[in-house]
Amino acid sequence: HPLAGKILRTASGQLIGAIAIANNATTPSAITAALGIRGPAFVLLGEVHDNAEHHRLRAGLIPPLTEPSAYGPLYHPGVVSEHIDDGKAGLLASLGVGEARTADKLFAALEWNKSGWPASKMFEPLFATIFEKRLPLIAGNISSTEARSLARGGPTTAAPERHAVLGLDRELPPPLMQALLAELKGSHCGLLPESALPGMALAQHARDASMAFAMVRAVEGHGRAILLAGNGHVRTDRGVPWHIRALKTNAVIVAVMLVEVEHGRVDAAAYVPRDPDGKPAVDAIIFTPRTVREDPCVKMRANMPPIPNTQKK
Repeated sequence: HPLAGKILRTASGQLIGAIAIANNATTPSAITAALGIRGPAFVLLGEVHDNAEHHRLRAGLIPPLTEPSAYGPLYHPGVVSEHIDDGKAGLLASLGVGEARTADKLFAALEWNKSGWPASKMFEPLFATIFEKRLPLIAGNISSTEARSLARGGPTTAAPERHAVLGLDRELPPPLMQALLAELKGSHCGLLPESALPGMALAQHARDASMAFAMVRAVEGHGRAILLAGNGHVRTDRGVPWHIRALKTNAVIVAVMLVEVEHGRVDAAAYVPRDPDGKPAVDAIIFTPRTVREDPCVKMRANMPPIPNTQKK
């Protein structure tokens, strides 16, 4: 595919030729310059969860983002992970520091292969690099139990001390909320009842807010922060950046998505997510090959209960 491996800077529309991110063939400063990452406190790196190339590429981005040549000496940003909920912070601390931490120990402590995330072997290069660089690893998500509780019961199901962490005291503006509801409906193949969408949007809002809270705390403690999360979460219009700006008005944020190319789609600009006003909702895109997977809508339709026939005979 002609776009695979290339980088798009969305503000200028500049398409940069493929750079060797993961094999040390390109200098750290060239990589950070290509992505427009030069000094921001908040760096967000998106992903498609089951694309192994996305985790490999981000493992290759970690060293350039932590090189003294890029940011000065003693630069050790906190790395916030969507894949670990904040109830597991104690487990992360129990792994120790420095050479005591390994990806295998992390996966075992988290019981990763029971978590619902794709196989740990996909993520091994990413977390191994984080530990090799001795970076703080920080839980950013909420638990699936808390997300389900919010989706089914609303904000009142959250304990009072969780409201600030989950951003329950602030609401997305109506245009952004409508766009989120439409995206949730589309991502579930249009099979969910309309009544379920607001609850799902609240859970998504809480996940974004939790990761933003962790990012702000990471910057306070370590000077800078890197987020590892799905592409929807790194959107600059309504994702984690929206909540970061609510917590820290003058935050300098750069969001990078890793996006899968599609056969026949060769216009780079067509891949750019946009806010309701048509402005790019990400700062840079790295184009990658597409993972071969089954159509999720086929499986979802097979698992949906049949719709009752209410027509009178």
